[in-house]
Amino acid sequence: MNEKDTFVSIKRLSSDEGYYASVFKKIEKITSVLSYIVSHINKTQKDSVHAKRVQDKSLIVHDTALESLTLTHEDAGTGLVELQHRLVSLESTLRVAQAAGVMSDDVLQLVVEQIDSVQRYINNHYTKNNGYSLDIAATALPPVSGGSNPSGQSNSTKKTTPAARRKRVQIPAGDISSDAYLVYSQMTDRAERIKTVLEAKPQATIKDIAEVITDVSEKTIQRELNSLIEKGQVVREGERRWSKYSIKK
Repeated sequence: MNEKDTFVSIKRLSSDEGYYASVFKKIEKITSVLSYIVSHINKTQKDSVHAKRVQDKSLIVHDTALESLTLTHEDAGTGLVELQHRLVSLESTLRVAQAAGVMSDDVLQLVVEQIDSVQRYINNHYTKNNGYSLDIAATALPPVSGGSNPSGQSNSTKKTTPAARRKRVQIPAGDISSDAYLVYSQMTDRAERIKTVLEAKPQATIKDIAEVITDVSEKTIQRELNSLIEKGQVVREGERRWSKYSIKK
């Protein structure tokens, strides 16, 4: 046996650009935002209990995501199930906190949308054969306007074949998922993150926002804020470096 034959190339998720950007980095951002929100929750006894639970669940998700980077592509199908369970647990804890009045509806919706996008990406790219059938989901969702089934066959006749399981399901209008989410997020993800910060801390300065959203410059944040102001979603008080921003009620 030649010496070169003893070396095996193993690709781990840490070198998978799609996973790193659409799963790990998104979870990192979710954790940062929740940490910021928790730090501004009123510290009554009831609120402190919910805040600690949210913080603990969030850190567990982050640690699990960090560990997942060492998984190989061959192990990802089963290895990422634990991460998905942790995300479900975090979302449930957030909903309980919202029901208790500790977290606002808007903040919950924004964070849950990000969690859902991570779950969808994992399902569509790694664990879809271990979970629900995409063909079943397709029959339950309304078709895209003008869409058609090019083969003319029913889903029930396709789901038994391997090729059908790999087929991408048509995405209904308004359903931000899979590759459609990746395209959409390039336009709105940063704006939604800024709005999440402003929900947690009204009258925040650009520096306040930059302390949470650390992967872009203050000039980029300023441009996003100007766009949100033009859309009527954010209001500004003060001028220049003394400006403070809030969600328009």
